[in-house]
Amino acid sequence: PTCRRPTPLPEDSISGLQPAFHIHHLFEIRDALEKVEKVKGSQKPQCDKCKKRDAANFCHNCQFICARCTETHQDWPELSDHEVISLSQLKGDVTQLVPPTKRSVHCSKHPSKESDLLCETCEELICRDCIVRDHRDHQYNLISFAFPKHKEVLTDCLQPVK
Repeated sequence: PTCRRPTPLPEDSISGLQPAFHIHHLFEIRDALEKVEKVKGSQKPQCDKCKKRDAANFCHNCQFICARCTETHQDWPELSDHEVISLSQLKGDVTQLVPPTKRSVHCSKHPSKESDLLCETCEELICRDCIVRDHRDHQYNLISFAFPKHKEVLTDCLQPVK
């Protein structure tokens, strides 16, 4: 658990636990990052919708989509609020893989502030106000700088579940 406290298993086993949406989201980002690695090279990921052609674009809701599926995507009024990005724009900028609504995380102690730092000592997302009050002598870093290091650790941890 993220609270770092023992969690007793419910009587109906693990199915009684709350879903860890942030972990599922990390899996989605990891999978998307693997596809972006292909884009950086000469390969292209396969379309996640038709599974027939190489992807040309990325949609936060539909994932990787080919040119043909992109045309269909643009024709449907229900999908008009989806943000579609060309794969050529994705190269190197992994932050675009995260939907705009999930790009910022608000501090649990200061809800009006954005958590843009990782306290390396506590392994906790914090805001700048937290530094002054609770994390004064701790080691911390911007999330964007800490991400590459933790991405590798996360990938190693997720290996057994593949």
